[in-house]
Amino acid sequence: ELPAFYSRHSGLKVDYEIDTPQDLAMAFHVKRELGMKGGMLVTNPIPEAYAMDGTKIDKAIDQALKEADQQGVHGKETTPFLLARVAELTGGDSLESNIQLVYNNVKLGAQTASALKKLGK
Repeated sequence: ELPAFYSRHSGLKVDYEIDTPQDLAMAFHVKRELGMKGGMLVTNPIPEAYAMDGTKIDKAIDQALKEADQQGVHGKETTPFLLARVAELTGGDSLESNIQLVYNNVKLGAQTASALKKLGK
Protein backbone atom coordinates (compact mmCIF):
# COMPACT_ATOMS: atom_id res chain seq x y z
CA GLU A 1 0.00 0.00 0.00
CA LEU A 2 1.21 3.47 -0.87
CA PRO A 3 1.86 5.39 2.35
CA ALA A 4 0.26 8.77 2.86
CA PHE A 5 2.45 11.66 3.96
CA TYR A 6 1.56 11.78 7.66
CA SER A 7 0.16 8.26 8.03
CA ARG A 8 1.27 4.83 6.90
CA HIS A 9 -1.93 4.11 4.98
CA SER A 10 -3.60 5.72 1.99
CA GLY A 11 -5.78 2.90 0.69
CA LEU A 12 -3.92 3.06 -2.64
CA LYS A 13 -2.40 -0.17 -3.89
CA VAL A 14 1.08 -0.47 -5.39
CA ASP A 15 2.37 -2.88 -8.03
CA TYR A 16 5.60 -3.78 -6.25
CA GLU A 17 6.90 -3.64 -2.71
CA ILE A 18 10.54 -3.79 -1.68
CA ASP A 19 11.25 -4.22 2.01
CA THR A 20 14.98 -3.62 2.47
CA PRO A 21 17.52 -1.03 1.30
CA GLN A 22 19.61 -3.90 -0.10
CA ASP A 23 16.72 -5.11 -2.26
CA LEU A 24 16.02 -1.54 -3.36
CA ALA A 25 19.66 -1.11 -4.37
CA MET A 26 19.55 -4.39 -6.29
CA ALA A 27 16.36 -3.39 -8.12
CA PHE A 28 17.93 -0.06 -9.09
CA HIS A 29 21.13 -1.81 -10.16
CA VAL A 30 19.30 -4.38 -12.32
CA LYS A 31 17.14 -1.68 -13.91
CA ARG A 32 20.23 0.31 -14.80
CA GLU A 33 22.14 -2.74 -16.07
CA LEU A 34 19.22 -3.67 -18.33
CA GLY A 35 19.19 -0.14 -19.76
CA MET A 36 15.59 0.40 -18.77
CA LYS A 37 14.42 3.97 -19.24
CA GLY A 38 12.42 5.94 -16.71
CA GLY A 39 12.61 6.37 -13.00
CA MET A 40 11.69 4.49 -9.88
CA LEU A 41 9.20 5.89 -7.42
CA VAL A 42 10.37 5.03 -3.93
CA THR A 43 7.98 5.66 -1.08
CA ASN A 44 8.96 5.25 2.54
CA PRO A 45 6.29 5.14 5.23
CA ILE A 46 6.59 7.34 8.26
CA PRO A 47 7.84 5.44 11.32
CA GLU A 48 4.89 3.96 13.21
CA ALA A 49 5.69 5.95 16.37
CA TYR A 50 5.23 9.23 14.47
CA ALA A 51 2.33 8.26 12.20
CA MET A 52 -0.78 10.34 12.67
CA ASP A 53 -4.38 9.23 12.74
CA GLY A 54 -5.62 9.53 9.16
CA THR A 55 -8.93 11.12 10.10
CA LYS A 56 -7.29 13.74 12.33
CA ILE A 57 -4.66 14.79 9.78
CA ASP A 58 -7.13 14.76 6.87
CA LYS A 59 -9.44 17.07 8.83
CA ALA A 60 -6.57 19.48 9.57
CA ILE A 61 -5.40 19.48 5.94
CA ASP A 62 -8.94 20.07 4.65
CA GLN A 63 -9.38 22.98 7.07
CA ALA A 64 -6.02 24.49 6.07
CA LEU A 65 -6.88 24.16 2.37
CA LYS A 66 -10.21 25.93 2.91
CA GLU A 67 -8.50 28.73 4.81
CA ALA A 68 -5.83 29.10 2.13
CA ASP A 69 -8.54 29.44 -0.50
CA GLN A 70 -10.54 31.90 1.60
CA GLN A 71 -7.45 34.02 2.24
CA GLY A 72 -6.32 33.94 -1.41
CA VAL A 73 -3.10 32.09 -0.70
CA HIS A 74 -1.62 30.89 -4.02
CA GLY A 75 1.61 29.88 -5.68
CA LYS A 76 4.79 29.59 -3.69
CA GLU A 77 3.06 30.80 -0.52
CA THR A 78 0.75 27.78 -0.46
CA THR A 79 3.08 25.13 0.97
CA PRO A 80 4.48 27.23 3.84
CA PHE A 81 0.95 28.37 4.70
CA LEU A 82 -0.41 24.82 4.71
CA LEU A 83 2.48 23.39 6.73
CA ALA A 84 2.20 26.13 9.35
CA ARG A 85 -1.58 25.97 9.59
CA VAL A 86 -1.69 22.17 9.77
CA ALA A 87 0.96 22.31 12.53
CA GLU A 88 -1.24 24.77 14.45
CA LEU A 89 -4.35 22.65 13.97
CA THR A 90 -2.58 19.49 15.18
CA GLY A 91 -0.91 21.11 18.15
CA GLY A 92 2.52 20.63 16.57
CA ASP A 93 2.10 16.89 15.98
CA SER A 94 2.30 17.24 12.20
CA LEU A 95 5.58 19.16 12.46
CA GLU A 96 7.18 16.40 14.53
CA SER A 97 5.83 13.78 12.11
CA ASN A 98 7.23 15.74 9.17
CA ILE A 99 10.67 15.98 10.80
CA GLN A 100 10.73 12.27 11.59
CA LEU A 101 9.67 11.44 8.02
CA VAL A 102 12.62 13.45 6.70
CA TYR A 103 14.99 11.61 9.05
CA ASN A 104 13.55 8.27 7.94
CA ASN A 105 13.94 9.19 4.26
CA VAL A 106 17.56 10.25 4.81
CA LYS A 107 18.22 6.95 6.59
CA LEU A 108 16.71 4.93 3.73
CA GLY A 109 18.67 6.94 1.17
CA ALA A 110 21.96 6.44 3.01
CA GLN A 111 21.36 2.72 3.50
CA THR A 112 20.44 2.31 -0.17
CA ALA A 113 23.51 4.26 -1.31
CA SER A 114 25.69 2.07 0.91
CA ALA A 115 24.12 -1.06 -0.54
CA LEU A 116 24.70 0.25 -4.09
CA LYS A 117 28.34 0.91 -3.23
CA LYS A 118 28.71 -2.69 -2.02
CA LEU A 119 27.37 -3.84 -5.39
CA GLY A 120 30.31 -1.97 -6.90
CA LYS A 121 28.17 0.50 -8.76
